[in-house]
Amino acid sequence: MRFERLFAGHAPESDLREIERPNRFVETLAPLGWPDARVEAWLDWATPGQPDPESPLDGALERHAARLTKAGREAGLFASEADARAFAADLVDSMLAGYAAPAGPAPALPAPLHVSAIEFRAAAAEHVGRARADRLAREAAAKLEAALTAVSDAVLRCEGDARACSDPARNVALARAAQKARAAGASDASIADAVASAGAPGFSSAAAVAPAPIAPLLALAEPADVAAGDEFAALAARASWETGGVVLALSPADAEALAVGASARAAVNAAAFLGADGFDVASFRHAVRLWTVALELERPADRGVTLGLAGVGDWLLAQGLSPADDAGRDAAAALWAMTAGEALAASASVAQALGAAESYKAEADRIIVDLAKRAATAATLSGALAAEAAAALQAALAAVQAYGLRGTGVVAAFEDAETALRLGARPGLDANWSLVQASETSDGVAVPQLSGAGQAALQSIDVDLDAVRVHALGTGSLEEAPGIDHRALTAVGFTDHEIALAEAALRASGDLRAAFAPAVVGADFIGDVLGASRESLADPAFDTLALAGFTPDAIAEAQAHAVGSGRLSDSPALPAETRDLLRAFEAPVLADRIAFTAAVEAFACAPQPLALVAAFDARPADLLRLQASAARAGVRALKLSRAPAPADFALDLPEAPTEAPRARPPEAIVTERVVEKVVERQRERRKLPDRRKGYIQKAAVGGHKVYLHTGEYEDGEVGEIFIDMHKEGAAFRSLMNNFAIAISIGLQYGVPLDEFVDAYVFTKFEPAGPVTGNDSIKSATSILDYIFRELGVSYLGRDDLANGDPQEFNADGLGRGKADDVEDEAEEPAPLPASKFISKGFSRGATPDNLVFAAFGRRKDDAAKTGAPADQADICPACGDVALSRKGGLVVCESCNGQAERPSPRG
Repeated sequence: MRFERLFAGHAPESDLREIERPNRFVETLAPLGWPDARVEAWLDWATPGQPDPESPLDGALERHAARLTKAGREAGLFASEADARAFAADLVDSMLAGYAAPAGPAPALPAPLHVSAIEFRAAAAEHVGRARADRLAREAAAKLEAALTAVSDAVLRCEGDARACSDPARNVALARAAQKARAAGASDASIADAVASAGAPGFSSAAAVAPAPIAPLLALAEPADVAAGDEFAALAARASWETGGVVLALSPADAEALAVGASARAAVNAAAFLGADGFDVASFRHAVRLWTVALELERPADRGVTLGLAGVGDWLLAQGLSPADDAGRDAAAALWAMTAGEALAASASVAQALGAAESYKAEADRIIVDLAKRAATAATLSGALAAEAAAALQAALAAVQAYGLRGTGVVAAFEDAETALRLGARPGLDANWSLVQASETSDGVAVPQLSGAGQAALQSIDVDLDAVRVHALGTGSLEEAPGIDHRALTAVGFTDHEIALAEAALRASGDLRAAFAPAVVGADFIGDVLGASRESLADPAFDTLALAGFTPDAIAEAQAHAVGSGRLSDSPALPAETRDLLRAFEAPVLADRIAFTAAVEAFACAPQPLALVAAFDARPADLLRLQASAARAGVRALKLSRAPAPADFALDLPEAPTEAPRARPPEAIVTERVVEKVVERQRERRKLPDRRKGYIQKAAVGGHKVYLHTGEYEDGEVGEIFIDMHKEGAAFRSLMNNFAIAISIGLQYGVPLDEFVDAYVFTKFEPAGPVTGNDSIKSATSILDYIFRELGVSYLGRDDLANGDPQEFNADGLGRGKADDVEDEAEEPAPLPASKFISKGFSRGATPDNLVFAAFGRRKDDAAKTGAPADQADICPACGDVALSRKGGLVVCESCNGQAERPSPRG
């Protein structure tokens, strides 16, 4: 077999690239202009071998070509060594130039079952049952997982004794979570396990709830029966509606081809052969012939191989052709017909050298008849390639009749994501063509860009490319955006830092609301500046921009300005006919997709199941009608499914009717009724006066100075406190200040001071120890213990909290108190000026300067001082006053000037 070297010099130059692999960074030579993702895809495909750092992609392409060339030499395929070297060199250059790329094998489907057979009904029932059970199991597992996680969280949130936190009888939150878990279907053993494992290292449950793969079901039906929608076709449509995993073939040959699969595949990029001079037919035919031979060298005896086309949508768009009209469909059909003719002729040439396959000999008559029909159909096509396609099929027919084939077929469409990455174009018939694709800058940043075909189509008309590009891709920034620009964001509190974070996330996600999510701009910022509560921030549907006051219309306008619409077909800068052309690629009509697939598949050796996705609310009858319309159009294989349910899907269910209570029989029933009336009043905050009194107490606890400020109501009740620490850290001082604010708010809302005193006295933490500067409290176990001892002594008369002994620092901080044998002072206390207790500034001079507080009354131990018992005090018999004085031998009452008898001494 002769090979001519045509692709010499077509491969681009290569440079050294650093590529991130799963576990390391590697350096390799790669063609200029390839993004990192494309290089990684080739490195993933490469077979193990000795790397060659001097060759692109570490020599992976050369190793692949050498392996195929060796197989050809051993089989005696090449006429000379020069042919073998030309084959290997062009194979490598075609991959580097982006003309073609190999693909992995296609999985084989199970043996086909006719929809009218009893076996199909049983297989369909089992298929639907497995899919339904898997779906329900995943839903139930997700609900149970959430319920049991709530049980563990209830234990973790509890503070206190671990055994009490794990006891539903003592942990109310745990009891509620356990009841919900039981209602969700969890067993008591599972609930107990969730309680026991709370806080322990766990494992991810993603693998447990991941959908298990369900084997597809290959069905066979007659086109006429499917077009008529008979009961068997309805059964297949119902199975597709349930699972979306039914492949329906409309001929036995196509069903057999789908069941066999392919051991090796490759795709040729048709758009890569378009240049300034038009479509390079000669190079395209050479690439098809080259890769057909490569696949035939890999074909095993019992499997097929597949050669497909990629970039067909770009090929049409660059020429201004639409897949929605006859001209575009004829052009694509002619391209596939020419591919089929050249590939079958190359397979016949291999059969000439190596012999025809046994599988071909068994079906030679059918293959020749089908090939003759395709040649006749190609003669009816119109367009620039119609004559080339008809001639290629006629030549293939003659070669096949003379030499046979190496297999039953080679040309078929397929879709493969990895091949699309390696080739830079999507293979397949209906490949969801997109005019906006990801590109990569020189520094490795992925950015959206118009496809090469889209730019070529726009350059052929007089249009403002910048305006179209901005409409589709946006400006990448919110600067001067309508509705929400930098100035509007700054006005509501956003800073340049948060705006930059949101714009970076916006360029990556394309969603303005997601770009301003709390996880991006910061939950603390949203709570402090915009006033969002913690509960609202925890809601997955929280909208930061809506909270900031921006309307949905303003958000949509700003998003369109920043990231564009992602579409070209709705650009107002384009003429109407251009928008219609682009719309056929971006949003093809279902009927156009079916017609395009039927036109192209007429020249393929095997079908690619046309994937048609109905809406989620579609009924089985809707899928049956869709299936019938595709069969009437001539589609050879189908795969129907429904779209998944929307994330916010919910049924509008009415409230369940409540049964009216049954009337009791008219009999006298005497019951005792206890009526309890509960009156609940709204607690309102009691404001302190603007000018308030109080005191300031300075003391030191364990050597740490603390200042206690109090504020009082008019009646002398304390209403606020302030705590200042000296020479402490900023964090500790701030905590004490905010703690004082919390206590003050509680006092103003009516919390009694004695509740705070009972709650905080005897708390023990550092600083603690002797107290200096306070005449009532001599030791404390903590700052809070000292503060609430002082408040209890000063405002509640809690003398039991005073008189601590600084030398005896017990756990309660009280000490021994005053000893009984301490002698009282010999002298009466002197009067004290009022300025010692009343603020001159607070009274504003209303208190006289000569006002003093005099000591009066008798202490409880005065009787002991005079040597007489308290119950023997002198009392005036006339007025009952105790203001008696001794004058000589008489006792005179100073109140009524009456005389009392001198009491006689008692023994």
